[in-house]
Amino acid sequence: MQIKTYLSQKKPLFFMYLVGIFLFITLLSFGTYRYFLDGKVSQLAWTESEMLSRSASVVNREMGYIKRVTMLLRNSVTARLAPQQSTQSQNAPFPDDWKAQVAEEFRYFAQTSDLISQVRWISLDGRELVRVNAQAGLVSRVPEEHLQNKSNRDYVKNAPKEANQEVYISPLDLNIENQEIVRPFQPTVRGAIRMAGEISGILVVNYDLTQLFELMSSLSSDDVSLEILDANGYWVLAADKRLEWGAILHPNDARFNIKSYFPAIWQEMNNIQGLERFFQDNRLWSLFELHIDGDDSESQGVPHASSLYLVAQSNANALTVWQRTLIMRIIGIASLCFLVIAWLVWRQVAAQFETYRLLKLVKQEKDQAEQMNQSLNVANQKLIDLQDELVETSKLSSLGLMVAGLAHEMHTPLGGVRMALSSCKVWLDEEASSLSQKTNEGVFNSLAIAEKNLSRALDVVSSFKRIVSDRTAHEMQTFYLHDVANDIAFTYKPALKKRSDIMLKLEVPDNIQMLGYPGILSQIFQNLIDNALEHGFQRLDKGEIKLEATEKNGNLELVLSDNGRGIAPEMQKRIFEPFATTGRSKKHTGLGLHLVSQWVNKLMQGRVEVKSEVGVGTTFTLTIPLQQKIVEEES
Repeated sequence: MQIKTYLSQKKPLFFMYLVGIFLFITLLSFGTYRYFLDGKVSQLAWTESEMLSRSASVVNREMGYIKRVTMLLRNSVTARLAPQQSTQSQNAPFPDDWKAQVAEEFRYFAQTSDLISQVRWISLDGRELVRVNAQAGLVSRVPEEHLQNKSNRDYVKNAPKEANQEVYISPLDLNIENQEIVRPFQPTVRGAIRMAGEISGILVVNYDLTQLFELMSSLSSDDVSLEILDANGYWVLAADKRLEWGAILHPNDARFNIKSYFPAIWQEMNNIQGLERFFQDNRLWSLFELHIDGDDSESQGVPHASSLYLVAQSNANALTVWQRTLIMRIIGIASLCFLVIAWLVWRQVAAQFETYRLLKLVKQEKDQAEQMNQSLNVANQKLIDLQDELVETSKLSSLGLMVAGLAHEMHTPLGGVRMALSSCKVWLDEEASSLSQKTNEGVFNSLAIAEKNLSRALDVVSSFKRIVSDRTAHEMQTFYLHDVANDIAFTYKPALKKRSDIMLKLEVPDNIQMLGYPGILSQIFQNLIDNALEHGFQRLDKGEIKLEATEKNGNLELVLSDNGRGIAPEMQKRIFEPFATTGRSKKHTGLGLHLVSQWVNKLMQGRVEVKSEVGVGTTFTLTIPLQQKIVEEES
């Protein structure tokens, strides 16, 4: 039972510790996950920022180069034609071969840069006057019959109105020839500048940005990809090549627009200011708005080209795999830590409870030792009481011997007195005639009173002598039960005079003869009567003590009953035990009924029973053989 209670106390405490450990490790694991996730996001943010910064730097560098080359070409053409015009009047027309000279200059410039794919001189109404193509290192002049009208193109409409240093950079698109998109795709921007002179026009240079796009594509990695969108949300450069150039190839198909896939991203792009960064759809997005002509504002009425959006986004799948791997590692480490800490806590709890259990055992043993010590003290006190009782018994035995001797000595003179009284009566009878009648009657009455008191004294002495002789003798004797009962009743007359409300009633036939120990039987009667007087009745109680004797089948059945207060049920179970008493405060030893039980059961080979009811009374029933046998003492 104690082990079950011990376990029932230990397990709830251990589970409480486990809950605390689990919560602590969970919070620590979550904090660790957030720490590493923030570090990963910071790393991705730095990578994306670096990617956008390099991309913007490359684009701005190329756009600046395009502007410088365009102005340099215009200056070069102007310089070539200027000497011829200086020899003529100011209003003289260009020479007839000016187109050839311009074409030659165009051919020369086309050979100086791999970016230049076309150089054109376009009239103000949009007609091509001179065009030189440069493809794969081959430079050729386009025949005049193949020249086209470009009046509907934005670089014609938005070209500078004045011949100054302004260069218009057209929006980024694909190179188109004869209404057909050149394949493979050639990302192209055009620089347009105004030409002054008699044959004014627009100098347009086409720049092939294929290498630039290849360079920007190479910036993408497995973790972060770089994409470019136009101002309307269509992909120009995409991780999925199928989405590129949707504005030109599929102008009315929303599937090629970022609005259909990531509306939140498109909303952010419309409100972008500088570099923006946020987390969406389990990926980190970094956005940057880039003006392709490198200028954020219009100058002298020349509009700048449409903006491009540089978008760097982390790989959602790669980030998910990284997160899953991180979570599994954290769970593994957390589980291992949980098990180790739980094992350590279990050992600590077990040690604490083991210490507690040992302390309880020590306390129990201490309590048991104290109880044993107390029991030894009680036993020692009982032994002292028994020793005192034996001393008193020894004193009473000595007193009995003295009383027996005294009774013997008193019996002789009292016998002499009886003989003297008999002689006096004989003498009185002889001298009666000489005495007066009055004197004779007085002397006779005095002698009668003396003889009566003398007989009473002889009876008392005989009774004391018989009681003492019986109790001091240890041999079996033949006796009449009524003599023993009457002698005991005689000895209680003085005590009963003091308690006149209690009567001792004897119903013992005269003819019950026994062979046994009359002295022991006398002490049994005395102990039972003393027990009734001391415990059955209290002061001022009224009642009756009754002793009945009958013969049944060779046995003597003695019933001593009283109508006193009775014995409590818990006391009835131990009434015959040694030192069992309720009168310890009155210095009762608790040996009286124990001796009765020992004498009846062992010495006289009989039995004793008790029945009692609180408030009704108590009855002791003794069954003793009339002819007892000598019991040999055990060695």
